[in-house]
Amino acid sequence: MPEEKVVMYESPEAASIQTVTGWVSADGHFWGSNEDVARYSGSTHRLCKNNPDHPAHPTSRWCDVCRNERLAAQFAAMPRRIWSGEPITDFDGDRYFFDEEDLRDHILEYDIDLADLKLVFCTPNYPSEIDPNDHFIDDLPEDGEINDDQLLAAFELLNEMIRKSPPLSWSPGKEAVDLPQSFIDMIKHEREDAA
Repeated sequence: MPEEKVVMYESPEAASIQTVTGWVSADGHFWGSNEDVARYSGSTHRLCKNNPDHPAHPTSRWCDVCRNERLAAQFAAMPRRIWSGEPITDFDGDRYFFDEEDLRDHILEYDIDLADLKLVFCTPNYPSEIDPNDHFIDDLPEDGEINDDQLLAAFELLNEMIRKSPPLSWSPGKEAVDLPQSFIDMIKHEREDAA
């Protein structure tokens, strides 16, 4: 067995002074040869990578102009259908509408131009069925399964109720909303009457 080399703490072999070159960010952190991370860490704003004519934006975020252009293109490319009262939401917001009156009130209260509305149909989020073997995986032996018929029957009853459950919530879908002409006319008349 080879003998381990002994290097004493006081020995010149233990340490030496070296000159190191690298990028240091404005906040004093050393980043070695990683200029990009040093600039990211030390800056507050940057120019848009895609279009230098866009205004500078915070370093930690994407360019808002590019984001809005991308979202507008995504919305324009969506398939469309006429709304008939089902749940809908803002394309890039978090406001949900569950009936005509809710949408009408929102449009009138905030004086929203109908041309500026970007609405999408919602998709339902249903509760998931529960697999007893997955639920109790930490309590079962390795590769074990639930064998208690009463417990399995209880889970089956629970899963039957889950299958019949209405949606727990809604998420934005992938179809854009076209408002029916009757709804558009109603908004126009209400605005004219209020003027």
